[in-house]
Amino acid sequence: MLTQRKRVVITGMGQLSSIASNVTEFKQALLNKTCGIRPSEKYHRWFNDANASEVLQPIELPNLSQEQIASLDNAALWAYKVGLEALEAAHLHEAEQRAKTALIIGVSSAGTEAFIPLFENQPDEFSLKKAIVCGCFSSCSAIVSSLLGLKGGFELLATACTASTNAMGIAFDLIQNNKNSTALVIGTEPIYLPTFAGFYALQAMKTTPTSPFSGTPGMSIGEGAGALLLEEYEHALARGATIYGEMVSYATSGDAYHDTAPDPRAEGAVQVMNDALANGQLVPEDIDYINAHGTGTEANDRCETVAMKKVFPQIASLPISSTKSYIGHNIGAAGIIEMIACFVTLPDRLILPTLNFGIPRINCDLNYVPNDFQQGQVGLFMKNNYAFGGNNCCIIATPHAGSVPETAYRPRRVAITGRGMVTSQGHDVRAVLDRIWQETSPQNLTELMLDDETCQLFDAMIANVRGQSEVEAFLFERYGDGDAWRKKLKGKTWQHQVTGLEPRKYLRRFDARKADDVSTFALLALTQSMKEAGRKIRRDGHRIGLILGMSRGPQRRVERYLNSLYPDPNNVRTSEFPGSLMNAISTFCSISEGIKGYNTTLATGINAGLGALTYGYELVRQGLQPETIVGGADELMNPFSVYLQSLHRNLLITDTPQAYQIYSDRFNGFLTGEGSGMLFLEDLERAAERGAPILAEIIGYGKANDTGYFNVENIAGNAMAMATAIRQALEEAQLSTDEVSLICGSSIGTTSSDRAEVDAVRQVFADRTATIPFVNYNAWFGAVEACMGILNLIVVTEIMQRGEIPPLPYTQSFCTDNIDFVTERRQQQVDTALILGSTEGGNHYAIVLRRCS
Repeated sequence: MLTQRKRVVITGMGQLSSIASNVTEFKQALLNKTCGIRPSEKYHRWFNDANASEVLQPIELPNLSQEQIASLDNAALWAYKVGLEALEAAHLHEAEQRAKTALIIGVSSAGTEAFIPLFENQPDEFSLKKAIVCGCFSSCSAIVSSLLGLKGGFELLATACTASTNAMGIAFDLIQNNKNSTALVIGTEPIYLPTFAGFYALQAMKTTPTSPFSGTPGMSIGEGAGALLLEEYEHALARGATIYGEMVSYATSGDAYHDTAPDPRAEGAVQVMNDALANGQLVPEDIDYINAHGTGTEANDRCETVAMKKVFPQIASLPISSTKSYIGHNIGAAGIIEMIACFVTLPDRLILPTLNFGIPRINCDLNYVPNDFQQGQVGLFMKNNYAFGGNNCCIIATPHAGSVPETAYRPRRVAITGRGMVTSQGHDVRAVLDRIWQETSPQNLTELMLDDETCQLFDAMIANVRGQSEVEAFLFERYGDGDAWRKKLKGKTWQHQVTGLEPRKYLRRFDARKADDVSTFALLALTQSMKEAGRKIRRDGHRIGLILGMSRGPQRRVERYLNSLYPDPNNVRTSEFPGSLMNAISTFCSISEGIKGYNTTLATGINAGLGALTYGYELVRQGLQPETIVGGADELMNPFSVYLQSLHRNLLITDTPQAYQIYSDRFNGFLTGEGSGMLFLEDLERAAERGAPILAEIIGYGKANDTGYFNVENIAGNAMAMATAIRQALEEAQLSTDEVSLICGSSIGTTSSDRAEVDAVRQVFADRTATIPFVNYNAWFGAVEACMGILNLIVVTEIMQRGEIPPLPYTQSFCTDNIDFVTERRQQQVDTALILGSTEGGNHYAIVLRRCS
């Protein structure tokens, strides 16, 4: 039976760039053909002839106090500013409406600003309060959702230059699942020194304003933010919202070619445009205009032109332009700002020009709308963006909502047919699972010694706030005496480390020169999942998608890259720049295995892998991608990150392995871990036809968030949000609480996370909590942040296969006596299981699995 695909319209917009501070100003600046690219004011002291499109004007931030503004970075402040503008334009004022609104943010560089003074050797400018509040990559979504009162679940996209385009696509797909009628999408990208230095060192930047497809090649880097409120069409009509246009279709793909250079054959770019057309049941001749990526670099402009020629038979007459000629390349915010430019000009029958256009380059011989607006009626237009790593995104939209025929899809059942694990307990899924069933407690823990240099740096940071009464009061009210941290952390602690790994023993294709630990873990787990699923890629890599969830990403590469900025950012290590991006892990895996389907990296923090799972589920369920690999990976924190962890998240590292007791009545802390967990998802019907092992079926999920990010101990709010996610999951699965036979949490083991998870289960299941087995296996692996929920879920699939439930390790005395925590091995058939997970920012997931007999 076919399901009608929901129409998704745009009912609110917000914008910030070098040429305008709101949407109204932006439209006028576009009509005036204002170019915001000029000599950089921020970075001229380091880089000769450096041009940029910089936000230099004062910015109004309504409803925020000066204290709040001082504690937030520009990524969050700009996102808040444009998000608020979009919500107000959409007249989405009511708290109840906002509580059902999802938030998807795209960004490339986040969590950086607080530490820039350290890179620039200006420790007096360092703000410990800012480091605590927004010194984490994933903090932006939590901050903005809390400030704007959005509770419909959030995600942070980190696919570099396609991040905001990718975010729009995810929001579009998620609106199809009946959980959100509205989704606020934001792209935000301040120019930070690491990004500027990286592009400058790659010699990709032009000394004059960029002129895409013509003249001397080169890009101009830009900064800014944009926001769109996406809304289900009937919902928008019912509340009388103004409709600015309609998003008709979306697709993404991966080149699987190179970590920076585009595929010269443009196969990935061709594929993504064809997929977007197919998803919208359209043909190339339906497109009236293309807003190109158009960076201005030789390779991008040439390959993009080749791709468009291969897709569009009418290409000679099709208008194409690059908005980057106005505002430069806004990296993570590029796609959404460029989309807004289309929505404010196309309704007036004006097609945006490519400014600064000179002599066309060789093989760039299309209608790039040089220098002046063209008049023309545009029904459907295409917005393309491409990123490092070969991540390609394509959106098809129209300024005339309701003008395109509705489409439908056949919902698929989604099966798990493959699993992969790399943990401290073993290097492959079977070894890890066998150890859990054979051993009574985890093995292979290693000691972590915090060196004197790290402790001295931490002490200097603490000393930096002594005498700053406001910051000092905030710090010690929130965390207590700094001396207590040093006593707790200085000296030995324990960690779950992957040891003795020989990648070539397991991997047929492995480039050790480009591999780091986190990429190696991810690739190994990924190939295991494919092997168990019985899937080999034979020139059909486009049929497999890859959705990864990241928490800290390639930490060691980031550290090496940032260290190379000082003392002279002109000498930065260019080899480390692309590898330091969050989507570098996905790039490495895709190139290694030839995976060319949907490609997305979420960086939502702890349990981002569960966010990847929910999106991968939607791709298969909606028939957008027949097979998708989902999961996450992490490498161990460096010693300094251990200190920052204790600051930012109010968490403590335990000093003995046995003290890692989740749901204990005595909180003793947690242990860090590293590794990866991956799942192979596919259409259940197709899996059965090819004889794949059906390990479990995903039958529902839920997602909701709390808005109490600035309240560290907001247990009640987090419990309520998780309870909402659980109810959503059960509703989609069409299950009552009586039909759930196992609950698996993924609390990290702190008092607040334990209590929020337990209280949420009590709210939903009431008296049934005393009879439903409750487990959590994080103590086996340590806190492998991005994928702890995935690792737990893999154990649950094995429980379903074996009919036996292993106990929680270590914990003997629990925080409550009316929940059936499993403390001894139990023979019991599990037919349906509920898996829970939370991010540190208050985003909560619930997934329901069913055993397939």
